[in-house]
Amino acid sequence: MSRRDPFVVWLVENPDSPLPLPGRIHLREHNYLHLLLGRGFAASDEAYVIGLTMGNDLRTERWHIWFFKLVSLLIYPPKFRFAISDLKTFDKGLARGRRLPIKNLNQLDFTEYENWQLSRSRDGLKLAEASAKR
Repeated sequence: MSRRDPFVVWLVENPDSPLPLPGRIHLREHNYLHLLLGRGFAASDEAYVIGLTMGNDLRTERWHIWFFKLVSLLIYPPKFRFAISDLKTFDKGLARGRRLPIKNLNQLDFTEYENWQLSRSRDGLKLAEASAKR
C-alpha cells in the first residue's frame, strides 16, 4: 500500500505504519504476490492476497483477523471496502497462507526472484498450487 491510499488502509496494511497488522507487506511485494498467485486486482483478488499474507504470517492471531474483517467491511472507504463475499475469499487466502510450507512471505526479499520465470518462482516458493486454485 502506498501513502496515496486512504489513511485507514495505510494504517492497517502498510509496514511503514505505526500500527500495521500481521501480514503487512509493501505494495511492490504485494503486487508480486498477485502475479505469483495468478490473481487480478478486483476486490476479491485483493482479499485473497491479503488473507494469504495474514495467514502466512506467524504473528497473526484470531483477533487480528476479526479486526481486519471489521475494518475492511465497515470502515474502509467505499472504493476499498470489502463485501461479505470478498471476506469469504479472504478466508480462502488465509487458509492457503497457513498451509504454505514457507512462512512469513510478507518479509521475503523478492529481489532474488525478479528475473525468474513465474513458473520457476511459483515452484521455488511453493506457490504453484496456490496459483492453480481459485
